[in-house]
Amino acid sequence: MKVIITGMNGTVAPWIAKVYKSKGYEVVSFDRTKTNIDNEDAILKFIETQDPRVIIHCALGPVSWAESLARISRMLDITFVYTSTVSVYGNQQKGPFVVSDPVIPNDDYGTYKKQCEDACLAINPKSYILRLGWQIGYDEHNNQMLHYIHEKMKSEGVCKLSSRFYPSASFLEDTAQSIYAVVLNLPPDIYLLNSNHKYSLYEIGLYLKKQHPLIKIEEDLSFIYDNRMFDIRVPIKKLSELIG
Repeated sequence: MKVIITGMNGTVAPWIAKVYKSKGYEVVSFDRTKTNIDNEDAILKFIETQDPRVIIHCALGPVSWAESLARISRMLDITFVYTSTVSVYGNQQKGPFVVSDPVIPNDDYGTYKKQCEDACLAINPKSYILRLGWQIGYDEHNNQMLHYIHEKMKSEGVCKLSSRFYPSASFLEDTAQSIYAVVLNLPPDIYLLNSNHKYSLYEIGLYLKKQHPLIKIEEDLSFIYDNRMFDIRVPIKKLSELIG
């Protein structure tokens, strides 16, 4: 069994690859330096050569790339997964969010992700659309929460985290395990993947400081927002199991 994963140089895809490898899959990285993402015939040829059971699209790229992958997946009867983001909900919207809530992005990233979601579903109604929250890693690298904290420390000496901001957030390993479980056990649909049911960003930061004593954080009260996502269908480890 094979799974093709795009975005293997990114944050989430390598963790998804680890999970699929542990389940006996051969992981094939979609290398855009070798396959022209603007040429659907080239994409089709690559996918037919690999004959995967699943395609998981994590990479950033033109909407047309997502469209091509969704279309080819439908044509070849391959399970297609698109990883989206909580950012499709705009800051003017009030969370927590459930899957039936409208999506009204108000920044470029959220708008782009919404366009990709819509394009995939229009072409392939059996697409899995997985909206992810802020990812938590295990070091200061890649685009995740600890990296944000370290970058703020470098520029400001300390990272201020709001105790009035309740983010959607999950550890990378838990996100990857959840993606595998959703695709294996649930029908195609839009799903919301979030481990944080009750903690502020500052409280999460306090937990991370226990694991990484060198980080410096301070409580901030100025940013008030809640973008937690709730989806009872989704199996994912809760932060409360770790933080207590």
